[in-house]
Formats: sequence, C-alpha cells, structure tokens
Amino acid sequence: MLKKSLSFLLLVGAIFLSLASVGSVSANTIPSNYSFDGSTFTGPIPYYSSTKSQKAYIWNNTQTKRIHNLKNYPNTVWLVSKAFVKPVKGKNEVYYKLYSAYNKKVKGIAWYGYFKKSIIKLPVLFNSQQAYLNDLNSNKALKLTRMVAKLFPNSKINLNLSKSLYLSQYRYLLNDFTNVKTISLNKSISKWSFSEYERMAPSKAIKLIDQRLTELGYDQNKRNSMSDYDIGLNIVGYAQSFYKQSDLKTANQYRYPVTLPGFRDMEDYQACAIQLGIPK
Repeated sequence: MLKKSLSFLLLVGAIFLSLASVGSVSANTIPSNYSFDGSTFTGPIPYYSSTKSQKAYIWNNTQTKRIHNLKNYPNTVWLVSKAFVKPVKGKNEVYYKLYSAYNKKVKGIAWYGYFKKSIIKLPVLFNSQQAYLNDLNSNKALKLTRMVAKLFPNSKINLNLSKSLYLSQYRYLLNDFTNVKTISLNKSISKWSFSEYERMAPSKAIKLIDQRLTELGYDQNKRNSMSDYDIGLNIVGYAQSFYKQSDLKTANQYRYPVTLPGFRDMEDYQACAIQLGIPK
C-alpha cells in the first residue's frame, strides 16, 4: 500500500512537470498580474496563521466587513483556494480567498502576510536523528504526527524507521531491526489509498486512529508494553510534503502559491503509516 502511495506521488509529480507553466512571479516582487486558482488542478494550498497581531482579520468577499479574527483560530489549517493582487498605497499586495479545513463555513478574504505555508520536510531529507526530532517537536504541521507518537509512550522515535516508510530505496535501513511491523492506517479505494484521518482536526483524528490501532491488535496495553520497539512515522496531515530539497526550498521561498517550471504548490493527504522495529 505504501508503494502504491509512492507511485501516486511520482505520477502526480510527472503530471506537474508536464503541465507547469512559466511563472512570472519572483520571491521578492509581486507583479500586478499574479493570480492563483486552486480549482485548475492543484487544489487548495494549506496554511497556518503566523501573525501575532490582535487585529488580523478575515473579511467578507467584498472586503467591506470584518467577519473573523485570526487570534481566535491559532491552530486552524486554512485552505487557500484562490489568490489575487490588489494595489494598496501604491504597492501590490496578495490576498487569499480561504476557508477553514475543519469548518468550511468559516471563510473569507485575508491578507497573505498573516499566513505561512503548512509544510512538512519528510524524514528522507534529514541527516541526523536530533535534527529530525527538533523539527518533529516544533513544526505546527506535524501536530497529528506528535499525537500518534504519544500513543506508543514507551517507544522511541527513530529517523531510520521513518525513512523506510517513504521511498523503497530506504528499505535497507530495516536491516538494523528485528521484529519489524508495518501498520498502514490507510483505507483503499480502487487501486489508490487515502487517509481519512488527515482531513480532520487532529483532536478528532487521533481518537479514530486510537480505535483503529485497537482493531488491529494494538490496544493501549499492548502499545504500553512495546518499550523494546522504536517507532517510525509517516503521517502527512493537512500539509505539503517534500522529499526533494529543491522543492522544499522553492515552497519556502514563495510565501504565496506559485506555479513555476517544474514546480507547483500542492498538498498531499495520502500518508498515514507506522513502522515498528526492535534495534539490533
């Protein structure tokens, strides 16, 4: 199932390469003709609020009335469906049409400077265990991943086990473990797999994942007893996920959604798996 997920990612990547048009947007300047429409292929782009302002508002579609204050939504993932340029005091500013990933009724227009892309740097891009753990503990996009790890309170998070879940070329890392157990939480439809949990608020998803693990024979007592095991995690959530350093750099370089030669902002919901193993 994981291989199918990878094949899908590679297929999507190939389609992106063939469809991507030359972008006129630069990271430092915003041309007046910049726009983004997620309905054309990529889908909405996930963002978090990154502002500390107490007066950061979401407006109605005509931008005549303030309808939401971002301070009331510190943990919400915002899905940007469209972006457009509006001249403000002689300067081009980008505005987003967006809605809450957890409640589509919470929606409106907001200035792009209030938001930061929800991005996951996949384990294959880390060269050290400590760097991986630092990111896992600090990245808002990895909230669900952290919550899943806590379901195995006595198992240590292991970078190599996490790497082994993403690309088949890293499967050799499992040679350093015994009693390897792969738990895929994805459900299959036709030849593709998807994860329903990552379309939910983490507080709801974790309850269902807990139930699913119990159904698979890993109730809380079983998980508590697995102190000999290390754990690897492959849980993307509402985020863009990158296993190529160049794509990660481009996604971070442009605060707003972009389409460039060989790159399009996109999101991926597919990954939801756990790798367990006893270190040799």
